[in-house]
Amino acid sequence: MTVARILLIGALALSYTSLPVGAQQQERLQQYVQQLASEETLGRAPGTDGIEKAAAYIMSNFERLRLTPVGDQGTYRNTFTITSRADLDGANSVTFDVRRERPGVPIDKVRPTKMPWKLGADYQPFSFSDTGMVSGRVVFCGYGIEPHGMDYSDYKGIDVKGAVVIVLRGLPKWAENDAHLKPLGSLRSKTTLAREKGAAAICFVNEKGDSSDVLDRFGVDRLGKSAGIMAVQVRRTPCAKVFPASVTTLFAAEEQINTSRKPLSYELPHTAATLETHIRFTESPTSNLIGMVKGTDPALQREFIVVGAHYDHLGMGDENSRATTSEPAIHYGADDNASGTAGVLELAERLSANPPKRSVVFMAYTAEEKGLLGSKHWVSTPTLPLENIVAMVNMDMIGRLKDNKLNVHGVGTSPAWTTTISAATEGTGLNVSTTSDGFGPSDHASFTPKKIPVLHFFTGLHTDYHRPSDTWDKLNFEGLASIVDVVERTVRITADADQRLAFTEGAEKPKAQATGGGFKVSLGIIPDYADDPNGLRVDGVRENTPASKAGMEDGDIITKIGSTAIKNIYDLTAFLGSATPGDEVEIVVLRGGKEVRLKTTLTGR
Repeated sequence: MTVARILLIGALALSYTSLPVGAQQQERLQQYVQQLASEETLGRAPGTDGIEKAAAYIMSNFERLRLTPVGDQGTYRNTFTITSRADLDGANSVTFDVRRERPGVPIDKVRPTKMPWKLGADYQPFSFSDTGMVSGRVVFCGYGIEPHGMDYSDYKGIDVKGAVVIVLRGLPKWAENDAHLKPLGSLRSKTTLAREKGAAAICFVNEKGDSSDVLDRFGVDRLGKSAGIMAVQVRRTPCAKVFPASVTTLFAAEEQINTSRKPLSYELPHTAATLETHIRFTESPTSNLIGMVKGTDPALQREFIVVGAHYDHLGMGDENSRATTSEPAIHYGADDNASGTAGVLELAERLSANPPKRSVVFMAYTAEEKGLLGSKHWVSTPTLPLENIVAMVNMDMIGRLKDNKLNVHGVGTSPAWTTTISAATEGTGLNVSTTSDGFGPSDHASFTPKKIPVLHFFTGLHTDYHRPSDTWDKLNFEGLASIVDVVERTVRITADADQRLAFTEGAEKPKAQATGGGFKVSLGIIPDYADDPNGLRVDGVRENTPASKAGMEDGDIITKIGSTAIKNIYDLTAFLGSATPGDEVEIVVLRGGKEVRLKTTLTGR
């Protein structure tokens, strides 16, 4: 960094430290949050009327402030479609045909008894279930797991090809505290394993306990539609009735697996099942919202600072909800992320009244909660030249400042950020912690691979996170205003600098780390969570990992690893959960529409 730039930052810092928090600014921020996190917006789920009301409110403020529209075709909107809803469509049924042995009567002469399960009362399909009809014999497969390298497999010695398998949810009691086994307990990991074993369908039954007869709410699964196999959940009581007296009961089997630490799997004799499931997905439009304050310097106004925040949330509750009940309820999302969106509107208010030299683009992203879909859509089809983006500053959950602790991520994406943050926070009394990595679970991570310096402002998680209780009255609006002051100073320092902000070479490739927690091995990719019908798209490849050594590239679509077909992120985690360091695997990817085969050796985390 040049001496001139350091002096400039210091001078700018002196001019900004006198900015008051101001009751008027706090009042504006509170009004923004109250409107965005109101009952009228119904939790702002993408593709719903609720988020459209929030969008209309944001755009009305853009218009009031006379921001220049820089979305699609001269509008504020940058629109794309997402899978917003899943509904059961047409015939859905589960019926068991059971022949019970009768003294003196050959079993083939016994008329089968039909035992139907009632939809919504006894069972419920998962939205990731395959659609259609299957029939087959019935096999109980314990917990449905097969840990690699352990002398335990619920599929050992049992043929499930073409069968309907029944498995217990979760993990055996003796495995629950094993971090390496935890990923194997997920629904999608077990579904993938059953599919790879050749099963036609999988029925999940709850373990004994208070929730043994509770069904999950049906809804869209954000990380892939069809898992390639029929999948339903069933209440424990109707499931137990299917087990004939000639075999171990469901209750006794669960007890035996937990006490003996040995698998107990068996076919239910003279029992067959037919499952029919039909699921309809709704594709809905949703929009990023983009407005600009033009810079005052004719030579610099074609360069842009992006100030962004996502304005979507969980609606009435989705798969990310941490609510204590499955009943639909408004997830207000006041901190997550009406607070960040309010920050965008407040900064637009301030900068439109006093523009800096470079132009500032204000972006409100949709579908962040669905896997950063909004920001990823924009960087892949930008409405402004990406090469002219100087920096991206993101605000996500900045409304719960406590003990003056502020987290700032991404400082390693530019050599100038550390000095800039120091200048912007001088005299504020904030206790600032920083992280170098420009990747993470918010929209700034979509810009880092494009070699754009990023910063992400965040005040931390809390017990109301992703719950209906995240309401406006719990926010610290004085703290929120102080953080917006810091972001304003950061933006002005960057926008008014004579020299364009430099990007730290190599920061676009995140540090090597495991693809997910709890696994013994690491592949080293950043998965794209958007649904891709061909497989799992790779959003980034970490350096010095099995993926990079195999020659995997950004944009590759993984279709197979070893013998496991990869349709989505769950298939990848199922594979990683069964792998151990030293395994040599072949990875099949689609690259430019052509199949490419890669080989690598998996390493430990």
